[in-house]
Amino acid sequence: MPNLTYAKEWLDRSKRNLETAVLLFNHNHYTDVIAIDLHQTLEKAFKAVYAYKGIVIPRTHNLLPLYEFVIKELGIPDVTFDDILIISDYYETDRYPGPKYFIPSNEEIALNIDLTIRIYNTIEVFINK
Repeated sequence: MPNLTYAKEWLDRSKRNLETAVLLFNHNHYTDVIAIDLHQTLEKAFKAVYAYKGIVIPRTHNLLPLYEFVIKELGIPDVTFDDILIISDYYETDRYPGPKYFIPSNEEIALNIDLTIRIYNTIEVFINK
């Protein structure tokens, strides 16, 4: 049974992360910090779909299984598994610095902001239909 109220709570939290990422990017802030907000945007938006469907929300930060569920439920055009993998890796590399740690370029962040906005908008339309 759909739970619109709970889904909108998750989506609102997702929107806050998205707006923060865009604001920080427009002010030329650290790209690794922006990357975490992009990850959090998608994680919360994906979890909004679980909430909407009335399904227990997995306690994970891994975007890949969340994405797999979401694309089965509503499909998201022009988004690949690799796109999500890149954004999912932001969280891991920031939380666990070491040999894999990297600072994303401004160009990469700009592309991923656009991608995240498209995904967020698709989920928002799905929930508010």
